[in-house]
Amino acid sequence: MSELAVVCDFDGTATVLDIGDEISKRFGGEAHWALQKQLFGRGELDTRGIIQGIYEHVVASEQEVLAFAVREAKLRDGFVELVAAAKERGAPFYLASGGLRQYIDAVLEAHVPAGLRAWIRVRANEAAFSEAGMKVSFPGDEASRAAGCVECGSCKRVSVAEARSQGAKYVIGLGDGFADRCLARFAEKMFAREGSFLHRWCGENGVACAPFTTFYEAAETVRGT
Repeated sequence: MSELAVVCDFDGTATVLDIGDEISKRFGGEAHWALQKQLFGRGELDTRGIIQGIYEHVVASEQEVLAFAVREAKLRDGFVELVAAAKERGAPFYLASGGLRQYIDAVLEAHVPAGLRAWIRVRANEAAFSEAGMKVSFPGDEASRAAGCVECGSCKRVSVAEARSQGAKYVIGLGDGFADRCLARFAEKMFAREGSFLHRWCGENGVACAPFTTFYEAAETVRGT
């Protein structure tokens, strides 16, 4: 087992767009999505609350939602190369997300070669589709709390802990958003998307990070670490 591991966010990090947000706007209405973001910004919704809230008006079928996700998703330049670099090193690659496993799996199946896709370990939330609205569950919630996080619902430090339990001593993290703060605190090296919330937060809180717009530098770091 490699002493190196990679933990990467999905929406807005592995992908150019936030696919979860795009699903919410397309099928639940942009006004409702904007309201949930405002409530979160004012502290009236916690992380679990906004993840549940942005999907509660989504009544489309799973097939419709996944087809839309595949059409809208564009993987960030260098993502496939990053996964390939991790596989070459024998380094576990975790795709850790507060999004939904169903659309992540669909996007990976459509856009990542099978040999590399099999190397990716997806850690995400789950959706139940119904005519009453999409319901979100948090399979990683118990592990998140056990790891010391009561905010995320699917905390990325769980993936870091899993990697360490399997022998990883050096974790490379990549992210962009609010829920990536825990990853930034626990990774040995953090890449933050340039101009993102996480990039600003790292600067304001003295957390070291390397800004990125593509994944090519991260891939080189994986090869050379």
